[in-house]
Amino acid sequence: MNLLFDFGGVIVDLDRERCIAAFEKLGFDVRPYLGTYAQAGLFSELERGQVSVPVFCERLRSLCGAPQLSDRDIVQAWEAYLTTIPEERLEMLLKLKKTHRLFLLSNTNAVHWAQAENTLFRYRGLGVEDFFEKCFLSFEMGVEKPAPEIFLRTAEGIGCPPGEILFLDDSETNCLAARAVGMQALVAPARSGWLPYFDEAGRLVEPLPAL
Repeated sequence: MNLLFDFGGVIVDLDRERCIAAFEKLGFDVRPYLGTYAQAGLFSELERGQVSVPVFCERLRSLCGAPQLSDRDIVQAWEAYLTTIPEERLEMLLKLKKTHRLFLLSNTNAVHWAQAENTLFRYRGLGVEDFFEKCFLSFEMGVEKPAPEIFLRTAEGIGCPPGEILFLDDSETNCLAARAVGMQALVAPARSGWLPYFDEAGRLVEPLPAL
């Protein structure tokens, strides 16, 4: 079985309130742009790769009328949304990799993915490439979940029929969209709630919730 994981809320913990507070210090209300499972407006454009990070920062300075803000000020505020990947999840991914092919599919952006590569997946001398065979990222693909295209292109990139993929995401909407193209899908509760789907050896526990 090929396992396909979401990133935000499933692998990495998110802190919406911390992010809101960080942007408030810059004089910007980010709340209208923060969705539960996808972003809106300028932030969605960043997640679809339609704007670069420098353009994103320039447009945000314009939105909040604060030309004195540096790109770094804005990037650090956006980084505040991601917190940490608990060790128990990283250890489970390493176990799963022994018996499954592991992939990642995320609505994410260049800022957060740099965090993932440079900090969040740095564990025991390992990096993100040691956990996932390949990562499918919205800002590189130009499309976001739950669009059918992103799931079909991911299956093509994995090199197998959609039915041979088990997708784990914290959004029921995204799981329904994955099932609509033929994938199996499980809602993966936040805060490590998906860990009980697997035993200590990294095998799927039966019976699982309805796929």
